[in-house]
Amino acid sequence: MGLLNPLYNVVAWILAQFHGMWTALGFNPDGGWTWVLSIVGLVVVIRILLIPLFVKQIKAQRGLQMLSPQIKELQKKHKDDRQKQSEELMKLYRETGTNPFSSCLPIILQMPIFFALFHVLSYGVQREIPIGAMNQELVDSAHDATIFGAPISATFLTSPEDLPVGTELINVRIVTIVLILLMTFTTFITQKQLLV
Repeated sequence: MGLLNPLYNVVAWILAQFHGMWTALGFNPDGGWTWVLSIVGLVVVIRILLIPLFVKQIKAQRGLQMLSPQIKELQKKHKDDRQKQSEELMKLYRETGTNPFSSCLPIILQMPIFFALFHVLSYGVQREIPIGAMNQELVDSAHDATIFGAPISATFLTSPEDLPVGTELINVRIVTIVLILLMTFTTFITQKQLLV
């Protein structure tokens, strides 16, 4: 049993619950929009769960930004003596209660969750392998679902031979590019709002 298997199962369970909710609300259980909304719901839940880590990361980054002038001054003052420079920097960090690595820790703690999300979507859905609550029926349904003529299990680099009959590669590539641009825009806006 892999170390991240429990996390894979939790992510698969949340995805299956959202799919069940959208289906109960009248959406087509095999429809692309049902699966897209289920994935969006899963990502929103994960982002909400990670808010405390994001807050810690932002506070740590702001703390380091506030110390930036003092750090530059120490680096300039002790540029020829690395030992003294390190000692003075550590002293400054202790006095201000700042940890230069605290902004990295939240990123490291988030990684297993995003690995689990990627695993469930790429390994489970794309390869049609059941994971936890995502049984074979749900995995097959997600794999075959389409949005704007593109299977949600396809990627930009999917070869034409791997696409279902009647699916155009151009549809897959256009949908992929639009989604990448949308993700980039929303990430940029979110980061901008968090740093204000």
